[in-house]
Amino acid sequence: MNQMTIGNATLYCGDCMDILPTLPKVDAVITDPPYGVRDDEWDAMDEREFARFSMAWMSVAQTLAPDAMIFGYMDNAVHKLARMLYPRVRPLIWAKPPGSQLSGASESRRWFAFEAIFHCHQGETWSVVEARDTNVAQIIKAAREREGLTRGAVEVQIRGKKTGLCYRWEEGGCLPTAEQVAALRRVLNIGDELDEALQASVTRKTETMAAARQMASANSAGKSDVLTWRTVTEGRHPCEKPVGLMYELIDGTTWRSLIDPFMGSGSTGVAAVQTGRKFIGIEREPKYFDIACKRIEQAVAQGQLFAPEPVKQVQEALL
Repeated sequence: MNQMTIGNATLYCGDCMDILPTLPKVDAVITDPPYGVRDDEWDAMDEREFARFSMAWMSVAQTLAPDAMIFGYMDNAVHKLARMLYPRVRPLIWAKPPGSQLSGASESRRWFAFEAIFHCHQGETWSVVEARDTNVAQIIKAAREREGLTRGAVEVQIRGKKTGLCYRWEEGGCLPTAEQVAALRRVLNIGDELDEALQASVTRKTETMAAARQMASANSAGKSDVLTWRTVTEGRHPCEKPVGLMYELIDGTTWRSLIDPFMGSGSTGVAAVQTGRKFIGIEREPKYFDIACKRIEQAVAQGQLFAPEPVKQVQEALL
């Protein structure tokens, strides 16, 4: 096994099944694995061998990273296994413009114009927490008990019938309207403390709603699930991916560290170092490993071209 460190990139020449179990945890796996469809020695597998191979490497990779972007086909073992390993799997589409297909990339006189990329993740969650405000409820309840009234009696005096309104104020933390406050002051002889508590509650509720709107805006969609990039038809690897495509998969995420177990000629590594991510790449073919090293070394020499997006923290308004 050969190991190289170039800037924030650590590159291994060897079998990923030997190397993956020795690696630290990272944020995401981004890779284009063998499909078992080519005649190359590293890809020549029948359907059973391919299924076993996919189960082996994906099971280990999933323990290292909570998220993944994996190229594959909708009906092959990669897709099926991804759905077993990750709570959420959503296909993204790599659309290939006409004229950029590889030679022979067609069937039934129709060329292959797209490729699936499985976005495997834990499911996105965020929340703005508004704890129940009990100050108004306590004031209403204390005043009602001083007057010796039941909840139903208060409601009858305010609304003319029992409606459960007083229960919602005292137990549900609901806030009375201005008209209801005036009626409560009359029926229960409540002083200014109700007005003060109500104003404080309204202010905190307004702040919580503002935080919720801010989080909704920060988590709104900004990119399509269709990514259009021309195929690399004369690349350094028979399955070389456009650096721009890999950059677009990384851009906008909160990932800070990535693994590519099938690095090939290093497109993922180039995109990773250009956006300031830490990168671990594994490639078993020495010829492609050397190419990847040179490309990533050149990218590191250029420096970071794009600033990674700041980590989005879940905001909680504890009211």
